[in-house]
Amino acid sequence: MAAVPSGMVFENPTNGQREAVTNREILWAFLLGPVYFAKKAEWLHAAIHAALILISIPLWPTGVLMTLGVWVGYACAAPTILEYRYQKMGWEKVAG
Repeated sequence: MAAVPSGMVFENPTNGQREAVTNREILWAFLLGPVYFAKKAEWLHAAIHAALILISIPLWPTGVLMTLGVWVGYACAAPTILEYRYQKMGWEKVAG
């Protein structure tokens, strides 16, 4: 079995599936944006992120600052968003 990266590990009590939430989530959310949240099935955050980006782009040039703020803000919040999601689904925190 591969080593689990440092961070939080959540386990589904019904089937034993484990998911790790690490600081790498920040990198992936920054690189992929709303696509990352869609991949993680966090549809509400994917839609909000995409909507804010689409709203801010036409507001050139100040919209660029809003876009950058939304992009970086969502990237930094990704681990917290995922932690809340797993806890809300009833997964147990087994490490971290």
